[in-house]
Amino acid sequence: MVPSDYQIRTGDMIQVSVFNEPELAAGGRVRKDGTIQCPLIGSIKIQGLSQIAAARVIADAYRKDYLVHPEVNLFVSQFSVQRITILGQVQRPGSHDLPSEKDLTILQVLGLAGGPTRIANLKRVLVKRIVDGTEKIFKVDVNSMASGSQTMMFYVREDDVITVPESFF
Repeated sequence: MVPSDYQIRTGDMIQVSVFNEPELAAGGRVRKDGTIQCPLIGSIKIQGLSQIAAARVIADAYRKDYLVHPEVNLFVSQFSVQRITILGQVQRPGSHDLPSEKDLTILQVLGLAGGPTRIANLKRVLVKRIVDGTEKIFKVDVNSMASGSQTMMFYVREDDVITVPESFF
């Protein structure tokens, strides 16, 4: 089941149907420009929209020139793959796939990588992220999150590079 706040992404497989208009059915992968192709109305940008909002945009386009009361259904039939990279002191370093339909915390992602090694320094984990075309580095104290002393969780995003440093005793 897809959460209602899921935003459609490039690479997602989409299925569109219009009630009582089978010839207007469309489907396919969301293109790099964030659009899908629909009969009669052409390319429609849906990237970043929820399924409900995307269906509304398509219905509005059909309403404008073709149909009086279009009832559009849209669903994501396959999610695009999101990847992150985890380096350093974890059991399974490398690239890992994230489930697209939900956000994961850095604790959950370290679990995907098999957990930290015994010499990992979880107080100084670095996360590199591209924000508006600029590389930003976040220093994350995973120990505080794990112990519950830090209530603010750090959520990972696609293409993050997480580095777990070695602890120097």
